[in-house]
Amino acid sequence: MHFQRNALAHAGKSSRRVVSAFIATAFAQPDHAAAKTRWRLVADQMRPKLPKRATLMDTAEEDVLACMTFPAQHRAK
Repeated sequence: MHFQRNALAHAGKSSRRVVSAFIATAFAQPDHAAAKTRWRLVADQMRPKLPKRATLMDTAEEDVLACMTFPAQHRAK
């Protein structure tokens, strides 16, 4: 996914796994509303120390989470 690559480009080598896991929590949610809530929480937690990444998350939110509107069996792919 292009977003993930771009988000990790703003992270140092030592923090890439943490950032990736943090963002992935949104996709572990059961539905679009929960994913959107989690996405906002993650972006807001990153904002004080990582403003570029938080801004990236703000602008990409709708596009990245669009897949969460699909039925659950289709999201796994």
